[in-house]
Amino acid sequence: MDLPTTDKKLRVTIAGASGFVGANLLKKVPGDWQTHALSRGKSRSTGGVDWREADLFSLQSSVEALKNTDVAIYLVHSMLPSTRLFQGSFADADLLIADNFASACLKNGVKQIIYLGGLVPTGNISKHLASRQEVEEVFKATGIPCTVLRAGMVAGSGGSSFEILRSLVTNLPAMILPQWTQVNTQVVYIDDLVRVLLASVMKKEFFDKTIDVVNGEKLNYEDLIRTTCRVMGKKRVLLRVPIRSTAFSKLWVSFFGNANHELVSPLIDSLLCELPKNPPIELIDAHIQYRTFAKMLEIILQMPSKERSRTKARQLHENSVRSIQRLPSLPAMNCDEIADFYEKWLSKASLGLIKIEPNQAKGMVGFYIRGMPWPLLVLKRVYTTSAEVQRAKFHIVGGLLAKRSDCGWLEFRQMANKKFTLASINEFVPTLPWYVYRFTQAILHKKVMTAFAHSLAKAD
Repeated sequence: MDLPTTDKKLRVTIAGASGFVGANLLKKVPGDWQTHALSRGKSRSTGGVDWREADLFSLQSSVEALKNTDVAIYLVHSMLPSTRLFQGSFADADLLIADNFASACLKNGVKQIIYLGGLVPTGNISKHLASRQEVEEVFKATGIPCTVLRAGMVAGSGGSSFEILRSLVTNLPAMILPQWTQVNTQVVYIDDLVRVLLASVMKKEFFDKTIDVVNGEKLNYEDLIRTTCRVMGKKRVLLRVPIRSTAFSKLWVSFFGNANHELVSPLIDSLLCELPKNPPIELIDAHIQYRTFAKMLEIILQMPSKERSRTKARQLHENSVRSIQRLPSLPAMNCDEIADFYEKWLSKASLGLIKIEPNQAKGMVGFYIRGMPWPLLVLKRVYTTSAEVQRAKFHIVGGLLAKRSDCGWLEFRQMANKKFTLASINEFVPTLPWYVYRFTQAILHKKVMTAFAHSLAKAD
């Protein structure tokens, strides 16, 4: 592996730079780095950091954002929808944007990927933590030297999990403690995590390594609550209850913790997972300084509290839609074959009601209701010779159901050496009035793709 020469600045690009960990990392990046920070919105470059606008749902945007990059740091875990309607799971969205990022790294000759993921439980794993492992697999499949840092709760002023905990202790005179509060967890202070991130950049001893970034303290969630009460000087009534369900916890944590239910729900589900008690890491230039949660709290509470607001999704178009569905793993088929199978299957599944008319000369395919002269949708095949991504992509360029012909696409995507397969519609703007679309065409599309996934599973 050729490291950058000393007379050339190290070029580092950080995805998720506007988040909690990213913002703290930017404060500590060396001045001799050429640092690029990615954001979904426009940001003014300041303090030696070049901010780049990037939509990680778009492969082209991701490729442009990662130009002139030696090291790519990925701090994105789940994103709020960037469209008015999002159909799919956060795990599938994370998988799609991670594959775009990985493909962009390959396209731009990135020398190292650093990914901040989550600790792997000793028993059952939640969807949230399983999703982080899938993202690991996508990055490792690139063959680029990859450093995976796994962390539990990151303590620091402004961190989502910590601020939820602080809000609960501040706002509630009494709290019930369900059974999940007895589950073991791990906490690391934000400065310690940033120190490890910085130490891992372009160091061969970190290449292709997976490291648990922990302080080694034995804790459960009740310990976190009681310690926070004590250090904050709050006398609270804490009552253990024999309830394992997380449904009620999600409601009261969302309300009293001033947090989005979409954010809280997967986090609470992860609280049922027993995290491993590992010894604190001891690495060159990356030791863990804060060994107890109480010590972290003493430092954090000396800082001004950061106000948190419920983040709303950015809308690329007023009535735009994104829909992502996971398909079966199909190692014997490629994306072109999956797309062809879909066209044939759709006509058959609709009992001939929907007619598919390809125009190979123009690279178009039209979807018609039999007997109607006007197409419901017109798609244009986009061919790519890039070896960095496995997909079949179709631009939505017309039809009665599409309001716009300059945005929106359908694609079938395989990733991590065909271990995962997704079908997605992105930035589609429907012709139908929004609430008519929402409760008719949108529901029908989801049912169709679910049925298609079942048919693929039988055909494989």
